[in-house]
Amino acid sequence: MKRPFRSCLAEQFEEFIYNKRATKKWCQSYEENLHFFDNHCASKFPDASTLTADMLAWCNERLTENGNSCRYRITVVINFVKYARDRGWTEIEPPQTPSEKPCTYVPHAFTNDELIRFFQASDRHVINALNGQNSLINKLNKLEFPVYFRLLLSTGMRTNEARWLKRSDVDLMEGVININQSKGADQHRVALHESMLSLLKRYDQRMDQLIPNRICFFPNKNDCFQRPAWVEYHFRMIWKKISNEPARPYDLRSYYAVTNITNWKGVGFELHDKLLYLSRTMGHRNVSSTYGYFNLSPALADKIKTLTEESFNNLIPKLPDYEQDDI
Repeated sequence: MKRPFRSCLAEQFEEFIYNKRATKKWCQSYEENLHFFDNHCASKFPDASTLTADMLAWCNERLTENGNSCRYRITVVINFVKYARDRGWTEIEPPQTPSEKPCTYVPHAFTNDELIRFFQASDRHVINALNGQNSLINKLNKLEFPVYFRLLLSTGMRTNEARWLKRSDVDLMEGVININQSKGADQHRVALHESMLSLLKRYDQRMDQLIPNRICFFPNKNDCFQRPAWVEYHFRMIWKKISNEPARPYDLRSYYAVTNITNWKGVGFELHDKLLYLSRTMGHRNVSSTYGYFNLSPALADKIKTLTEESFNNLIPKLPDYEQDDI
């Protein structure tokens, strides 16, 4: 069921969303952050009848944020204010966009042993689900954890792309996932490995017993998409049993990219074709975004540097910033 807006801006929000969806410039993270802003306006300004400058204090950078995470949270509000100004709803200036800051986090380089132990720990949730009485939430979680994280590792999907999958997006006959909700308005397709396809088929059958005719591929009890906190919290709970090193669910995407790049043989004319295929699979708008992962693959990076000499620095940019899920 659609979640309604509660503030005085509800009708304007609905028109704004309708327009953005029509131009294919809308995604689930925008909607969730707009709801967070709406909750702020409804609770702090219950008697307001229009947008005020005080409401936009919600866009100020928080102590728990850096410039990049703040940008991610408030982008939809900035766009809404611009939309409202264009239609004469307000004369208020949109909030200033925080300057982009270099990403200092280095994705965790998983070892084979760490991955084996991580998925063993995830699988124990499924085994425990068979013991005693369990609520629907527990049954869903224990089925979804092992499959969700394996899907990230196997396909290099963004964490939000996997959360936002609908059952209709996953073609279990052809072994292809159509990613229709992604970063921005991007759409792309991912071909499944046979082992992953087999696992998804078994998972889908089990899930169909719990929630028949469900819409979401990884649903919560209401057949809605799981929240970002669901991913982060449970990954953290499982990972702390494995290692004290910092790691995030998104690092599985980096591992996927680096593993593919490291396994490439030779750096001849085939390089561009391989890069292009990897770039499209990962949903990058430009191949240059994929180049950043070469920094995490020293063996291949050294080989390219030897062959290209001075042009190496122009070819290999910094690692792409973490495309953080909304929290």
